[in-house]
Amino acid sequence: MVNMFKKSFIYLALMLLVLVSFSIGSASAAEGVDYEEGVSNLNNTPENSAKIGDQLLKPEKGWKRYDDSNPIIKYIGSWDIVSGHSDYNKTQHFTTYNTQAAIDSYFTFNFKGTKLRIISPAWNTSSSNIEVIIDGKIIETYSAYSNKQQRQTLIYEEVGLEDKIHEVVIKNKTTKYLILDAIDIDGELINIDSTESITLDRNALELLESSQDKLIATVTPDTAKVIWSSSDESIATVDQDGNVTALHEGEAIITAKIEGTDITATSTVIVKKPNNELSNAILSITLVNGITKEYDVTNIVINNYLKWFESAQGTSTFKFSKTISPYKKVTEYIVHDKIASFEVREY
Repeated sequence: MVNMFKKSFIYLALMLLVLVSFSIGSASAAEGVDYEEGVSNLNNTPENSAKIGDQLLKPEKGWKRYDDSNPIIKYIGSWDIVSGHSDYNKTQHFTTYNTQAAIDSYFTFNFKGTKLRIISPAWNTSSSNIEVIIDGKIIETYSAYSNKQQRQTLIYEEVGLEDKIHEVVIKNKTTKYLILDAIDIDGELINIDSTESITLDRNALELLESSQDKLIATVTPDTAKVIWSSSDESIATVDQDGNVTALHEGEAIITAKIEGTDITATSTVIVKKPNNELSNAILSITLVNGITKEYDVTNIVINNYLKWFESAQGTSTFKFSKTISPYKKVTEYIVHDKIASFEVREY
């Protein structure tokens, strides 16, 4: 009887151990999901209903919420973290306050999707000038300042993005608090350290017609192949080494793309006509008596001469200065009605 009791006890203990192990395993699997997916909308409407300034405790339908403590989000500058019961998942990241170090502190993340929301407290000590940079371009600024103190507030929203991987930078431009409580997106956060990226050494390039310059692409990983293209090859062309040739006056976009992806970087090429005002030319004037006068002049002088010749008449004169030795200059006057013909030879 005692042996049977012992065996029953051991069996029960083993069953409990299995159940506990199963529970732990299930919990670990659940913890592997690092976001909360929305199941309803703020005002129970069919469409996303939250507006800027609303308190949004949960993500809405079509959105996933990632906490500020997610390791994929990178914090650059002067940051701290605090636990609070009123914050999403009871944490928030914030910059220092009223210090120079707060300016230009920022957080950054990559995500694949088409829309983005920033969840943060609205506070009278929060920054009123926060810069949003998406894919290297400043989109706009937003403010988290409010006399009404409110946690888990929808502070910023961007929708209608291209469905691809986006790099997002949220940067403080004041000495007040920049705070992050959570991020809502419609896709997935992407690990910045493992994603492919490409940048160009210059966002804009100004060239004269027939001139060349080179754009340099930096890619991650460095083994990635770059494909170059021009939006208008009648204005500027680019070869597969990034060498840009300016052809005609105008504007073209040079794009560097990581092969096999939608990841790109661009540079605007502005092509201008050369300024020939200071270029030189030989003005050869034949007089009615058969004598030919030649003057080495700039295009400014040529243009002035042409305007004078078209409007002048009779004994009107045009003055030329000639250097005949390092120490001697001569001024000659050409009379309009003594000119038989002239020609311009540029060089």
